[in-house]
Amino acid sequence: MEENHPNLTRIIEEELIDYRIRSRFYHPKYVKSLGLAGTERVLEFGSGGGSISRALAGALSPEGALTCVEISPYWIEKAKHRLKAFSNISYLLGDITRMALPTDHFDVVIVHFVLHDIEPAARVEIVSTLAQCLRPEGSLFIREPANPLHEMPLSEIRSLMRNAGLREIRTGCTRTWRRTWICGGTFKKSW
Repeated sequence: MEENHPNLTRIIEEELIDYRIRSRFYHPKYVKSLGLAGTERVLEFGSGGGSISRALAGALSPEGALTCVEISPYWIEKAKHRLKAFSNISYLLGDITRMALPTDHFDVVIVHFVLHDIEPAARVEIVSTLAQCLRPEGSLFIREPANPLHEMPLSEIRSLMRNAGLREIRTGCTRTWRRTWICGGTFKKSW
């Protein structure tokens, strides 16, 4: 799991690659592919410095709402600063498994490139918590790298979601231009 205060290398990588490049080109395309209507209540787990949050908030109408959940005070403050122009975002700082999140509340949960950084033993409880806060028929969208450095294979993603009571709608893996793999999918809450 990333430290509460990231190292300088991670800060530079996030600023130059994630926020300046991906948040302007890649993330809006990914968010558009989710098919959001704009009025959803969205929870973004592990929002970091707001790289995807900017595209999510921009895809939501004034009736929609984005809740960013982050364990790192550094990243949540960075996101608040970067996203201050958006009035439809709220922020929660801390361990999601220790928060009093409303049950059956969110229409959408986004997990994007964060679960692979969490200790495998903690992933089950986190995914279970995320599933509980989804409303019935709500969707959880997940994308994780599946390369040797940060391996989270599709089989593990499927197992975690199934164990949390979510049904698989669509899954798959794609190869990036850097010859790494990204796995993920869409899962729905049935209960």
